[in-house]
Amino acid sequence: MSRGLDYRANSGTPTPAILQRITKMDKSAVEDCIDTYGNLVWALAKRCTNSSKEAEDAVVKIFKEIWQCAEQYDSAKCSEEKYILKVAVRHLLRQSVLKS
Repeated sequence: MSRGLDYRANSGTPTPAILQRITKMDKSAVEDCIDTYGNLVWALAKRCTNSSKEAEDAVVKIFKEIWQCAEQYDSAKCSEEKYILKVAVRHLLRQSVLKS
């Protein structure tokens, strides 16, 4: 099922509150977010698009969207990973609907 792709966040311990650090303009938080969740977002985008180019474009747009909505994240409602997945899935669904 995984076809060699890692659908989980990188195995390293995620830095706590990456999204909250992004809202405070912590430059290292952006890199931490990509390092921690990049494989997860890439794998999802690759499965939902028709080419690597489309997947790359989607990943860039998804991370831009994550930066823009990071302040809406509420750790009491879900984990960062689930929130990032939610942002990614919504983006990919919108992209898919717009293509139709």
